[in-house]
Amino acid sequence: MFKAFRKEREEGQSPPKVVILGGGYGGVYTCRALEKAARRGQIELSLVSRDNFFLFQPMLAEVVSGSIEPPHILNPIRRLCRATSFFQAEIEAVDMDDRNVIIRYPGHTGYRSISFDHLVIAVGSSIDLSALPGVAEHAFPFKTMGDALMLRDHVIGVLESAEVETDPDEKNELLNFVVVGGGYTGVEVAAEINEFVREAAKSYPHVNNEEIDVILLQGAGRILPELAEGLARFSHRLLVRRGIEIRLNTRIKSATAQSAILSDGTVIPTHTLVAAVGTAPNRLLDSLLCPKGPRGRLLVDDNLAVQACPEVWGVGDCAAIPDLRAGGTCPPTAQYALAEAKHVARNILATIKGEGLRPFSYRSLGVFVPLGRFSAAAEVLGFKLSGFLAWWLYRTYYLYQLPRLERKLRVVIDWTLQLIFRRDIVKMDVARSEGISRAHHEAGEIIFRQGELARSFYIILTGQVQVFRQENQRETPMATLGPGEYFGEMSLLRAVRHTASVRALTPTDLLIMSGTDFTALADSSTRFGELLAGVMRQREHANATLEASQSVDLESGEPSAPPPRSDRSEG
Repeated sequence: MFKAFRKEREEGQSPPKVVILGGGYGGVYTCRALEKAARRGQIELSLVSRDNFFLFQPMLAEVVSGSIEPPHILNPIRRLCRATSFFQAEIEAVDMDDRNVIIRYPGHTGYRSISFDHLVIAVGSSIDLSALPGVAEHAFPFKTMGDALMLRDHVIGVLESAEVETDPDEKNELLNFVVVGGGYTGVEVAAEINEFVREAAKSYPHVNNEEIDVILLQGAGRILPELAEGLARFSHRLLVRRGIEIRLNTRIKSATAQSAILSDGTVIPTHTLVAAVGTAPNRLLDSLLCPKGPRGRLLVDDNLAVQACPEVWGVGDCAAIPDLRAGGTCPPTAQYALAEAKHVARNILATIKGEGLRPFSYRSLGVFVPLGRFSAAAEVLGFKLSGFLAWWLYRTYYLYQLPRLERKLRVVIDWTLQLIFRRDIVKMDVARSEGISRAHHEAGEIIFRQGELARSFYIILTGQVQVFRQENQRETPMATLGPGEYFGEMSLLRAVRHTASVRALTPTDLLIMSGTDFTALADSSTRFGELLAGVMRQREHANATLEASQSVDLESGEPSAPPPRSDRSEG
């Protein structure tokens, strides 16, 4: 297949296809660097991303404090990369042999295949807190816009609760804010939370600044190990002076909904735990048959080509890129990802033209760490700066890097208004108010389709539904279910896609439980789990019987028994 692509290029039948995976710094800036070639028809350019926007990560912490409005650091990829075929989709698999990327659009059951001559893998990293009991369940990660909005909403909610709390211990628990991780992200988040909470407290008559504790936990002997020791000490002193308690050589062991438990056994009562740790390789990398380094990142050479995978390239957090200047591998920062993106675009075009490749060598312009209002620590071109000048350079540099003039102007306006007005303390409630929801369907409406991802468990309150199988454009009815019966459990418990469709036969009201809550209930309740196991055996037997008679595979057989009811009435 790969030789066929080369032959097509030599004969001029079609331009080479360049596919980019990931909508972060590495992916979007590689795309932008290749757009001129795409407009000229020299290449066919495609980009696949789960989100339809590019998040400007360096300013994310300022969303928590309200210094910047959330949409102002989001750029629609379709406007950033106008000469690119953009696919907002999940990346299901990469077939290196046939040179195809398999994607699935959100909410769709079908798959699409995108062929490539050159593949750029820039899927970034993910967060894995599973090694710390309770932390994944109770801590706020900090990587996406959703994380920032959830954290901001929670912090305001905590202040509202503290305002009316009369128990001193409960109030202390509410006003303890714990941030785990003393690197760039942890320090930025701790500084923004500290500034925001202390300013917002002026609007709450029963919350005093003396009652607020922002605690930063760092497992190493100093914060900001990426900075020179002098700048790290300056940052430490400034944060302490502004009211942040820093605990060095301290690691978190586990967490509950009301506490952070440290490795030395100390328990910090808190409702707010932010985890700026736990970086892990993107899950897509596990399925790629490419060499990987000790931390699961793609091994690439100094040309940014993935080793042993022709015409496959790696940039950003997901790749272990040799640092020819400092030794080791390049740090996973936005500044390096931007430089890597421009360089890999140049090498891709050189490969297409048959020219020689250039090794990636980059000298960092410096590092910036904002420390709260009007102060930062920075190392720029070897010069160490701190205080207001470092803060001004930090904002100027990242404002320059922010794509599109419109977004730059909006951020400047946000910053200017911050100097005049106090930060907003509106609680938006971005999360669902109930873990269990209701839905109404009219007769004939499809509740879910065969092949869709299983996400929920359904209980019928009123009405009737039909379970049916679709095969060769033919529908085969499987079962009719009525009030008190349920469906969707088999796909959830087996972690597979739905093997049948369900439609409403009459106007139907449903009670819907999320798949996460349902599986947690099934795992924790012996009685409920046994009942489900019995029902599943009955349905499997019915499926086997029908398969023998009709040669079809069913998701649901006989109508199910209703879920167990509590002996206590809720009135």
